[in-house]
Amino acid sequence: MNNLSVEDLARRLQAIFSEVLQPANKGLYDDWLWRYYGHLSSYAGSRTRVQYVADLCRLARFSPQDKVVLDAGCGFGAVSIILALMGARKVWGVDISARMLDTFNNIISRYEFGDRIETRLTSVTDTGIADRSVDMVLSNEAISHYDDLDGFLREAAHVLVPNGVLIIADGNNGSNPWIARFTQEVWNRFENGPVGEVHGHRVTEPYVQTRKRIIQQSIASDLPPDTVEKLAQNTFGMIEEQIVEAVQKYRQTGVMPDSRFAPGKVPRNPESGAYIERLFKPAQLARHIRQFGFEVRYYAYFGGAKGNPLIRTVNAIGTALTPVSIAFARAFRIVAKRLQPV
Repeated sequence: MNNLSVEDLARRLQAIFSEVLQPANKGLYDDWLWRYYGHLSSYAGSRTRVQYVADLCRLARFSPQDKVVLDAGCGFGAVSIILALMGARKVWGVDISARMLDTFNNIISRYEFGDRIETRLTSVTDTGIADRSVDMVLSNEAISHYDDLDGFLREAAHVLVPNGVLIIADGNNGSNPWIARFTQEVWNRFENGPVGEVHGHRVTEPYVQTRKRIIQQSIASDLPPDTVEKLAQNTFGMIEEQIVEAVQKYRQTGVMPDSRFAPGKVPRNPESGAYIERLFKPAQLARHIRQFGFEVRYYAYFGGAKGNPLIRTVNAIGTALTPVSIAFARAFRIVAKRLQPV
């Protein structure tokens, strides 16, 4: 870890974000930065985040020192910055959110990272990064949002060097019935509303209303309100291009589209195409990843990044007992090694 302790790395991270998160910068960065990363202005918050990344690397037996890393779904970039502070030679931060990457780029331009951190506004399925040039691909709390899981796994297999590592960390553990219930409550709220907080998320506009707005503003402003309402309800899971196509078909044929929300269906943002939160059963996901040329292990995760010795002990035991403990775990980890091509 660049010969720096977790404590030293935490102090460096805090120094950056205590400046970035000054109230005077409210107009310079996206407002959501304070919501996502407000805790990084304190030493305790920065230490927890650094420990979290260090634990992931330790689980994968991977040192970022002098390595090339792809942060797939980097958001505002805290994890990418930590990996650079840990000594990574190059960190690629990839995301489909322009507003997040604009803020991330503004942050790294103010600090001495040079070209060690570079962002790309693109899908994780088509990063444009050279084949066999990356030592580690990290998907941190991101895989549940990907539009095309298989496309991501193919891209990870292409960009990784032989024996390179894919690390997936996610809280949507579908093997835990309590997590599954909470996540499905999130699905319902994001699709149908009302606006407001739900299990750590904020609904600003239900997706059915977003689809209704797209329909009204693009191609159906002259249709009766009840017809627009029904079209919005019957284009569940579609992105803008598909919504427009479905409405045009309705206008030409009178055939109403037939894609409706139902319990157990994960909603999709009609504008970005991202899923709000998908559920994964880690054992099934691990088997699926093997098909793309990886040796894969999955692990239960119970926490411990805050440093509580008891929780860290419980996590160590739970990880060792993963086939049994996964049904009770709050999250999961997957470590996949890219096999030598045949």
